[in-house]
Amino acid sequence: MVTAHVPAPVQPPPLQPVKVQPAAGTAVRVTQVPLVKEAAQVALQEIPAGALVTVPLPATLTVSVKV
Repeated sequence: MVTAHVPAPVQPPPLQPVKVQPAAGTAVRVTQVPLVKEAAQVALQEIPAGALVTVPLPATLTVSVKV
């Protein structure tokens, strides 16, 4: 048994009717980018200096092995 692969024959695309309104498929998109980026932080999210403390301090365990 022998199997051979050959390229598929090239077929022209089917004929399409001519567009009556060629611009009917045209779209316009306008994007505006601000010149300046602004950021605001409300008072409820502000953390006073020293208020962000981890209590109790995390315990650490260090193991060293020498061979």
